[in-house]
Amino acid sequence: MAIFAAAFLLPACRDSGNINIFTDTYPGWKCAQIAFTAAFQKDSYESSNFLAVMSGLINPLILIYLTFSFFARFKRVRRTLAVAVLVCMAATWTFFWIAHLVPLVGHFMWIVGALMIVAGDLAGRLD
Repeated sequence: MAIFAAAFLLPACRDSGNINIFTDTYPGWKCAQIAFTAAFQKDSYESSNFLAVMSGLINPLILIYLTFSFFARFKRVRRTLAVAVLVCMAATWTFFWIAHLVPLVGHFMWIVGALMIVAGDLAGRLD
């Protein structure tokens, strides 16, 4: 959980052009903010920005997953949420490719943190 949370403070992505003083670098919290606000814009669902919205769903999905992790009877729900997190991760990488963004250390920590949180259910652990 600490790795997942720390990722929000680190640089998460940047434009893919030449690196100079004008290159935009986005910290994780800014990426989360952009994805969250895109979820409430109608035109986001009519373009590739929908993939950014899916990326932003990872954060609430992880919070919901953590809530259900306290109860053994919700194993199937947790596994479904874990798979949804994986699908949203794929959407994130597709959006990066379309938008010509380069993932940075914060993005990789965010992904690793999320995978560590849901790994037990993805691997099919026994409760």
